[in-house]
Formats: sequence, C-alpha cells, structure tokens
Amino acid sequence: MSIHEPASISADDPTSTEKATVTSVYRRVAAEYDERIPGDGPSDELFTEAERDFLLGKIAPGERVLDMGCGTGRFTVPMAERGALLSGLDISRAMLDVAERKLAERGLSADLREGDMASIPFPDDSFDTVTTMLALMHVPIAERPRVFAEVRRVLRPGGRMLLGVKNSVFERMFTGDRFAAVDVTDVPNKQLLFTNTRSGDDYTAPWYSFSPQELTTLFATVGMTVTQMRGNSPIAAWLADEVLADKAIAGLVTRLERVLGDMPPFSHLGYHLLVEAIKPMY
Repeated sequence: MSIHEPASISADDPTSTEKATVTSVYRRVAAEYDERIPGDGPSDELFTEAERDFLLGKIAPGERVLDMGCGTGRFTVPMAERGALLSGLDISRAMLDVAERKLAERGLSADLREGDMASIPFPDDSFDTVTTMLALMHVPIAERPRVFAEVRRVLRPGGRMLLGVKNSVFERMFTGDRFAAVDVTDVPNKQLLFTNTRSGDDYTAPWYSFSPQELTTLFATVGMTVTQMRGNSPIAAWLADEVLADKAIAGLVTRLERVLGDMPPFSHLGYHLLVEAIKPMY
C-alpha cells in the first residue's frame, strides 16, 4: 500500500498544503465514508450514542443551524429531520454531493456550500447554532483563532456553538486509537490515517486534538463563554469490548458516564470533548 499526498503545493505555505491534503483525501473516500464511520463494537456504540444525544438533544424545530465540516451529513440529516433549518459547510465538494443525495432521498433540504471554516460564506448573525463534530481537528493550528472568530460573527447574539473534538489530555495517558477500525488517529505524528480503502491505498490528513484549556481560551478570545464541557467515554475508553458486550455492564457504564461526563475532573478526561459555548447578547 502507498500513502498519498497532494502534488504541486508550495512548501512555503503549510496552511494551504494542509487544506489541500484534507480536500484530496476526502474526495477519495467520500463514496465510502459512511461505511467507515462509526467503527464497530460496543465501545463505539456507547461513544456514538453519547455524541448523538449531546448534539441532537439540543436542536429544536425551526432553529437556524450551520453544520461546519458537515461531510456526508452524518449530523446534518438528523438535525434536518428534527425540523431545524439547516445550512452546511464543507471543504470537500465530493462529501457534500453525498450529503445532498441523502437529504433528497428523505425529502429534506439544506443550504450546502463548499468552503472554508476560516472564511464562512454567510452574513453576520445568520444562525442560532453552529455545530461541528470532529471536523475542527482538520483545521491548521495557526487558523484556529480565525475559525472561532468566524463562528462568533455568524452567530446571532445569544447564539451558541456545539462541538465535538478529540481530547489531547486523554492522549497524554493513552496514544492509541480506542474507537477505530479503519480511520485511525496517529497521535505522535498528528495525523488521521485512512486505511483499507476501496482503492487499496492508505491516505493521511493532518489531525490536531484540543485540550479543555485550549477550547476555553479560544472561546474567551472571541468573547464567548463555555457553558458545558462534557467528557465523552471517560470510563468506556478504558474497558475492553468483551467487557462492554455484557449489556448489564454497558448499561451501568452509560448511566455513570451521563453523570460523570459533566463533572470535573471526569469532564476533562474523556476520550473526546463535547462542548457548548454561548455568544453574549450584546
């Protein structure tokens, strides 16, 4: 197998190189992406259920939502099914094409646009909520402040951002990828590895995790306030799938994580972080 990287990008512009890499990789895997995410096994099921409950439980009918890094519509579609007024943004046209087909098949619609999180193609005060699950990890570190400033700009006063990212504090304790089968995080090299693709090739894309402090600082810098920080899988991440296959144990873990996930220090020790932050009314 070979590792593919985009060609003819100037090494003098690392930010553009990283974005080109992400675009190139997702163009190649778009048609198979939904087969790859999520992974298989009880631990993945608990993780995905917690992720969905956090996001979808906060979305109301009629709410104007921008799903950033929406990809193939993993969350865009269910939010639209709940009656939210959806817009989507993604750097990959190929991923958006899949999302558009899925929406059409369900008789749903959304304003899906190809574009960059660092320059969101919507006016000021356009949305009640901005969501982004996992996609922020592809943002070059140098552009993080600009992305968060753009989020604040497009949110209405009192609007909020809901996000999910991998937790770099957890990675200090365990560098392996606990919930992955084919798309694996390479923590030391700050990459996401796409293995066992239909083409037979492997691909890599830049992938940067966040610490709770980094997220709090990024929001504070743009004048937003973190109102909830939940640790996803602070217990399940340490248990083998053979243990979690026992439904009684899995149920107990789920109940415990619903409580501990919002309680420091467990909220800062989850495998991933689920965060809500609010833009002030003024």
